[in-house]
Amino acid sequence: MTESGPRGGEQADRGPASHGHPGPPPDGPGTGWSALSYQIAGMALYGAIGWLIGRWTHLGVLFPIGMIAGLGFGTALVILRFRSR
Repeated sequence: MTESGPRGGEQADRGPASHGHPGPPPDGPGTGWSALSYQIAGMALYGAIGWLIGRWTHLGVLFPIGMIAGLGFGTALVILRFRSR
């Protein structure tokens, strides 16, 4: 008698997404909104981190630096996520 499922810690192959590959970039009207949301989220996250560290160290310049860094990281994420393969 044979088993049809994974044995002893083995995982079944679920396609390319299970190997760490995200697949092709999405197409459609939501792509632009996704790209914009990555950039806004990067600015908000790194801006908030810069604001918190700036308040802690009394360096107000860390807030705009964090926002600019977040915009750069968001743009890099958009390029990596939505480039054509």
